[in-house]
Amino acid sequence: MLDVTKELAHLLEVGVDVPADMLDAVAEFMRVFGDEHLKKEEQHLFPALGKGGVTLDGVAVDTLQHDHDRARTLLGKMSEAATAYREKRPKADRRWGRFATEYAVVMRRHIDKEQQIFYPAAEKLLSADDKQSLRQSLERSSDEPVAAERTRHFSQMADSMAAQVLV
Repeated sequence: MLDVTKELAHLLEVGVDVPADMLDAVAEFMRVFGDEHLKKEEQHLFPALGKGGVTLDGVAVDTLQHDHDRARTLLGKMSEAATAYREKRPKADRRWGRFATEYAVVMRRHIDKEQQIFYPAAEKLLSADDKQSLRQSLERSSDEPVAAERTRHFSQMADSMAAQVLV
């Protein structure tokens, strides 16, 4: 969905008229589906690592939290810009594009930090018991039928938007 976000931002920045509901759909996807992942990290992984000042191969847990906070701020601005775009306010398209581009950059960099540094370092730092407890906590939070239905819905949304936007 980050690629869809970047492409919609590009289209708006070059003056293409994009359906306003697509902008809303991107924000909804990121706010609900994406934020669910961020909350799991904040509620389960960060506490397991001792959020206050733990550094894993140079990446502080607080840095990752800052990324989460910035992403949420940008999503709010994207939603406001989408409303302004629907109301045909001047420069709303460029504002949405700018916020969406920054959001995609922040999240891509965040994902890279997680995958290349944070998760491998956490794997080494956590004991076997800690990992098992964390796994069980994450499974409990994902087992609910509502979460499964939400995942299916947003996966279909992402696939549909990618087919429309990424050619």
